Amino acid sequence: MYQRIYDNRKALTNILFLLYILTVLSLTFIVRETMALRTPEHRGVVLQPFREFDAMMNQNHLFWFKQIFLNVLLFIPFGFLLPMIHKLFRNPIITLTAGCIFSGCIEITQYITGRGLTEVDDVITNTIDAAVGVAIYKLVFGAIQYNRIVG
Repeated sequence: MYQRIYDNRKALTNILFLLYILTVLSLTFIVRETMALRTPEHRGVVLQPFREFDAMMNQNHLFWFKQIFLNVLLFIPFGFLLPMIHKLFRNPIITLTAGCIFSGCIEITQYITGRGLTEVDDVITNTIDAAVGVAIYKLVFGAIQYNRIVG
């Protein structure tokens, strides 16, 4: 019986992660405020780290806060769900590396397809957000393990 519950939970987690990935790809390529396709000579690439934080402090605070906040919400589930998919990803370094690679692939694809703006900021913040997700995972499942031991 416990094996069946475990298998059902595992299947549900896999489906949730797949839906999450599809949502991220949809939000980053299909549903965008900046949907103007960029021609090869007018593709946007921003290599300045923490540009959005600087802009938030010195320009339109609400616009940049929204940009950063939505980016944060986008990658926390990555760090939380991935360790639930496979034991390999319970190692925070491996999960953060996967988050960095996934985010980098999104940025490269945005550049190639001309969808969105390619920013090093996004890779940095997405990797940090994946770390927050891993920390939440460790706290939640650490508490569950503690309660099982202590009873």
